[in-house]
Amino acid sequence: MATRDRRPPLRIYVAPGCSGCRTARTLAETVRHARPGYPVEVVDLAERPGASLPEGVIGVPTYLLGEVVVSLGNPEPAELLRRLDSGVVTVDDD
Repeated sequence: MATRDRRPPLRIYVAPGCSGCRTARTLAETVRHARPGYPVEVVDLAERPGASLPEGVIGVPTYLLGEVVVSLGNPEPAELLRRLDSGVVTVDDD
Protein backbone atom coordinates (compact mmCIF):
# COMPACT_ATOMS: atom_id res chain seq x y z
CA MET A 1 0.00 0.00 0.00
CA ALA A 2 1.46 3.35 -1.07
CA THR A 3 1.16 6.48 1.03
CA ARG A 4 0.95 9.98 -0.39
CA ASP A 5 0.51 13.46 1.03
CA ARG A 6 -2.71 15.25 0.35
CA ARG A 7 -2.08 18.93 0.86
CA PRO A 8 -4.78 21.58 0.64
CA PRO A 9 -3.66 24.44 -1.63
CA LEU A 10 -2.60 27.76 -0.19
CA ARG A 11 -4.40 30.60 -1.96
CA ILE A 12 -3.39 34.18 -1.25
CA TYR A 13 -5.86 36.86 -2.35
CA VAL A 14 -4.32 40.21 -3.33
CA ALA A 15 -5.36 43.39 -5.16
CA PRO A 16 -3.70 46.47 -6.65
CA GLY A 17 -3.24 49.37 -4.26
CA CYS A 18 -3.07 47.05 -1.26
CA SER A 19 -0.20 48.11 0.98
CA GLY A 20 0.40 44.59 2.32
CA CYS A 21 0.01 42.72 -0.96
CA ARG A 22 3.61 43.15 -2.08
CA THR A 23 4.62 41.42 1.16
CA ALA A 24 2.01 38.73 0.47
CA ARG A 25 3.56 38.01 -2.95
CA THR A 26 7.00 37.81 -1.33
CA LEU A 27 5.62 35.44 1.30
CA ALA A 28 4.21 33.23 -1.48
CA GLU A 29 7.73 32.97 -2.91
CA THR A 30 9.09 32.19 0.56
CA VAL A 31 6.64 29.28 0.85
CA ARG A 32 7.53 28.03 -2.65
CA HIS A 33 11.23 27.96 -1.69
CA ALA A 34 10.72 26.52 1.80
CA ARG A 35 8.17 23.89 0.72
CA PRO A 36 8.96 22.99 -2.92
CA GLY A 37 6.00 21.38 -4.61
CA TYR A 38 3.48 22.78 -2.13
CA PRO A 39 0.51 24.11 -4.11
CA VAL A 40 0.56 27.93 -3.79
CA GLU A 41 -1.62 30.27 -5.83
CA VAL A 42 -1.65 34.06 -5.69
CA VAL A 43 -5.11 35.25 -6.74
CA ASP A 44 -5.06 38.84 -8.02
CA LEU A 45 -8.61 40.16 -7.75
CA ALA A 46 -7.91 42.73 -10.50
CA GLU A 47 -7.54 39.83 -12.92
CA ARG A 48 -10.93 38.37 -11.90
CA PRO A 49 -13.40 41.26 -11.88
CA GLY A 50 -16.84 40.16 -10.78
CA ALA A 51 -15.68 36.72 -9.70
CA SER A 52 -17.29 35.33 -6.58
CA LEU A 53 -15.00 35.13 -3.58
CA PRO A 54 -14.77 32.33 -1.05
CA GLU A 55 -16.49 32.93 2.25
CA GLY A 56 -14.21 34.78 4.61
CA VAL A 57 -12.37 36.83 2.00
CA ILE A 58 -13.37 40.27 3.22
CA GLY A 59 -10.15 42.14 2.53
CA VAL A 60 -6.68 41.66 1.13
CA PRO A 61 -4.35 40.04 1.65
CA THR A 62 -6.25 36.97 2.80
CA TYR A 63 -4.69 33.52 3.09
CA LEU A 64 -6.80 30.38 2.61
CA LEU A 65 -5.61 26.84 3.24
CA GLY A 66 -8.06 24.79 1.24
CA GLU A 67 -11.34 26.53 2.04
CA VAL A 68 -10.29 27.76 5.50
CA VAL A 69 -9.11 31.31 6.16
CA VAL A 70 -5.83 31.01 8.04
CA SER A 71 -4.90 34.69 8.04
CA LEU A 72 -6.47 38.06 7.34
CA GLY A 73 -3.39 40.12 6.64
CA ASN A 74 0.17 38.87 6.46
CA PRO A 75 1.20 36.24 8.99
CA GLU A 76 4.75 35.75 10.18
CA PRO A 77 6.50 33.39 7.73
CA ALA A 78 7.26 30.79 10.43
CA GLU A 79 3.61 30.78 11.54
CA LEU A 80 2.38 30.29 7.97
CA LEU A 81 4.80 27.40 7.41
CA ARG A 82 3.67 25.82 10.68
CA ARG A 83 0.05 26.05 9.57
CA LEU A 84 0.91 24.51 6.20
CA ASP A 85 2.75 21.66 7.88
CA SER A 86 -0.13 20.97 10.24
CA GLY A 87 -2.57 20.97 7.30
CA VAL A 88 -0.87 18.00 5.62
CA VAL A 89 -2.88 14.81 5.93
CA THR A 90 -1.70 11.36 4.96
CA VAL A 91 -3.88 9.25 2.70
CA ASP A 92 -3.36 5.54 2.03
CA ASP A 93 -3.65 4.35 -1.59
CA ASP A 94 -4.81 0.82 -2.28
